[in-house]
Amino acid sequence: MAPQEKVEFVILRLTFLPYVHPQYPRITLTHKRHSPSSSMTQVRDWFDRIMSREKSKIDPRMTIRYSEWNVTSGNASLFTVNGYRFDKILLVLGEEVVHWIFYQNMPLHRRIEGCGRISVNYCGCCLNTQYLKIMETVKGCVMQKGTYY
Repeated sequence: MAPQEKVEFVILRLTFLPYVHPQYPRITLTHKRHSPSSSMTQVRDWFDRIMSREKSKIDPRMTIRYSEWNVTSGNASLFTVNGYRFDKILLVLGEEVVHWIFYQNMPLHRRIEGCGRISVNYCGCCLNTQYLKIMETVKGCVMQKGTYY
């Protein structure tokens, strides 16, 4: 078997907008060669810390790509955890671990950070049909851990 030359990190960004129909979210996919951390103003430190941890696990000679999925939805239940509604959710689907953060547009102190080795099967090219199952698994893990900041 040939050695792996490229590594692709899948980033799932979910945004709540109440005027978007809950059944018909707006979904876009962007492939990038450079880190998308410049567009993450509120959680840039968290993202950079997670990516440095993930990059340390791979060979430095490998080429890194990023697939960034942006999902804008009006489904309030997707953004609600234990009665708290968040405006944004960011998931980094790494090689072995899924990292997540739930946060607000306003610089409030309430956010949920976490990670876990959860069994999530996904395909980076057709995540638009699978993100609901991934979010269900992550929210189940958050409810068990109950880590709030």
